[in-house]
Amino acid sequence: MDNQKVSARTKYSYAVGGIGRDMAYTLVSMFLLTFFTDAIGISNVEIAGITIVLTIMNIWDAVNDPLMGAIIDNTRTKWGKFKPWVLIGSITSGIVIFLLFQDYGLRGTNFIFLFTVLYLFFEATFTINDISYWSMYPAFTSNPKERESIGALARFFASLGGFIVAGLAAPIYQAEGVQPKTAFFWMALVIVLLYIACQILVVFGVKSKNIDNRGVTEAKTKWKDMFIKIFKNDQLMKIFVSFFLFEAAFALTIGLGLYFFNYDLILYGVGIYYTIFLGILAIGQLVSIGTYQIIAKFLSRRKIYFYSMILIAVGYALFMMVGYILPVSVIYIAIPGFLIFAGQGYIQVLLYVTIADTIEYGEWKLGTRNESAVYAIRPFATKFSSSFKQIIVGIVLIAANFNEGVINRLTTLKNSVGGENITAERAQNYIRAFFAASSNYELVRVNIRVAMMLVPAILVIGSYLIYRYWYKIDDRFYQQIIDDLLKRKEGNPS
Repeated sequence: MDNQKVSARTKYSYAVGGIGRDMAYTLVSMFLLTFFTDAIGISNVEIAGITIVLTIMNIWDAVNDPLMGAIIDNTRTKWGKFKPWVLIGSITSGIVIFLLFQDYGLRGTNFIFLFTVLYLFFEATFTINDISYWSMYPAFTSNPKERESIGALARFFASLGGFIVAGLAAPIYQAEGVQPKTAFFWMALVIVLLYIACQILVVFGVKSKNIDNRGVTEAKTKWKDMFIKIFKNDQLMKIFVSFFLFEAAFALTIGLGLYFFNYDLILYGVGIYYTIFLGILAIGQLVSIGTYQIIAKFLSRRKIYFYSMILIAVGYALFMMVGYILPVSVIYIAIPGFLIFAGQGYIQVLLYVTIADTIEYGEWKLGTRNESAVYAIRPFATKFSSSFKQIIVGIVLIAANFNEGVINRLTTLKNSVGGENITAERAQNYIRAFFAASSNYELVRVNIRVAMMLVPAILVIGSYLIYRYWYKIDDRFYQQIIDDLLKRKEGNPS
């Protein structure tokens, strides 16, 4: 077993660097569609166009992510193979993120075309940073406890960054006296600058030599061979499916969360209410991530996954009752929220560490490590789940005349002269009036709740079943893999 310890400087430079990058990613993943519907005011046709574009981009991601992994694996510089791409990716994707949150006055086909170009550049440039960043820490050490420590710490700070944006964006853009478009302009600018600054910390703060290849002489990774090796790594492919289902579940919950508060509970403009809710969720997730290593000392990974799934299922069941059986209050939203996101935090760390284990499995089975190519699977699953979410959210928005009959009409009022002075109470009254005119309130509520709560619960259960019955690398098997690799190195010293 590799007993190499990673320095505190490297651990915290790497982990803290995740704050800014997840702030930037959360702004895009959670609020880009909100910017289009609640700040610009797009039509159903434009929503459908965006949905189609995002779905098609899965094909691009299928090529782009593993290709970027192969490029990183083949990089040889005095800065190593990860750091140059971390910096390049953060600067270029930061610029594109800022450009995405601007209103260029285009509508219809022109709007969809410009969105396609900008989002294509975002996917390409953010992939550069995403894969190079998350490929770094498995290369620090092969000690599984050290890996779990670094992975948990990185997820802690990444989640912190994500929740900062998730909690503050709604109160900022819905605030009285502020037009949503102006609010998103300044949020995008500040977050992009923080993102780049955090990645500079990673580049100059991390001091770690790459793990040796245990006697395996790595030739440059050929693109075709890299794809073959990924698909031959059967445990990696099973984790990919499990990870996709898990990510899709929470992408739906988060993606529809703001619409749930604004238009199901009709709390538009009461941003502090949503912020308190997300703050409680953040506590649940951050506590679980922070205590993962303690729990892992007493429970196997399979048991952690099972108990976490139970927490999530109970949380969703309670959440479905709010506004019907349970009253609308902070306490009745906080309790199920805590259960859902605490369970998510444990599973999230578990899956990240599990992906790292498949690197040694691939080396053991196929003779090559290919860290970046393996870690390309994670962002591909995340992006694929994000596009899946977009399809479902698009359907929810278009169905029952929800977008054009309610959201678009409120956005038009907010963008009109003096619209920035519409109070939260007036905005809520407008929403009730729009729903009354179309008689579709209950149908919209059902659509939101099924897509946000019931479907995710089913996806999480599916993710667990795949992990429980298909994935075979447990602690004993992993130790055997490490021992075999060390024996190979001793028999073939380099």
